[in-house]
Amino acid sequence: MICYLCRSAIPEDQPFYNDYGHQVCKPCFEEAPRCFVCRFPGKQNEQVEGLGLECEFCRGNLIAEGAQVLPMIEPLFPFLSGYGLSAPQAPSFEWINRQELRDMQSDADLPQEEFIDDFLRYCYPVYYKGGVHYCLRRMSKPTFIVYAIVQLGVADIAARFGQENLAGKSPFHTFARGFCHWVGYEAAKRLDYDLESRQMRKWPELGAQGEFERWESMARFSKTPKIVGFFNANLQAMARKHLAAASSG
Repeated sequence: MICYLCRSAIPEDQPFYNDYGHQVCKPCFEEAPRCFVCRFPGKQNEQVEGLGLECEFCRGNLIAEGAQVLPMIEPLFPFLSGYGLSAPQAPSFEWINRQELRDMQSDADLPQEEFIDDFLRYCYPVYYKGGVHYCLRRMSKPTFIVYAIVQLGVADIAARFGQENLAGKSPFHTFARGFCHWVGYEAAKRLDYDLESRQMRKWPELGAQGEFERWESMARFSKTPKIVGFFNANLQAMARKHLAAASSG
């Protein structure tokens, strides 16, 4: 077995990295610069402004800035409606650098990320705010789709109740945000996006998931229509209590 980078034989007793049909020896994997998106230590990495290094395998296989993304998610609008959520006819998408997107979501003193999964630990790569879905530059199609589903749900609920987004800390916001995250998680499972479903079960941190575990647990015992009915009934009650309190305060 030959290392893709140094072309040396990899000893049989040495761990190695394997992806894209290539093997990389442990020393090269530890020392060579790696791709922000997939962590592969490619031979032809290129620096992408506002993102990081991108390897030759990701280049050309990611959603580029300015791409037409609506056709990718329109087939899932009926899926959203099955959860009582509606997507606008022409949702607005804007591309943004990772630091700006992270700052939009949190003012916490976060560690500097090197890879996209470091970013996903704390932040959404698609984030709705004030009528616009802000998108991290250069995502895979599965990543975009599942997080766009989450944020389309956020946009619908925020619009119903006159909110800029669902970033608040009240029980109304965490309840609704967890539901939207769960809908995206269900979409990832339905589409067999194993990596994205695993990521969504544990990230993002800092409370961005809201009460996701409530819905994941409920789904083990209840059918979707019952869950949606429970959500809508309680959401209205929470809005009357918590949004009115915020307005009067």
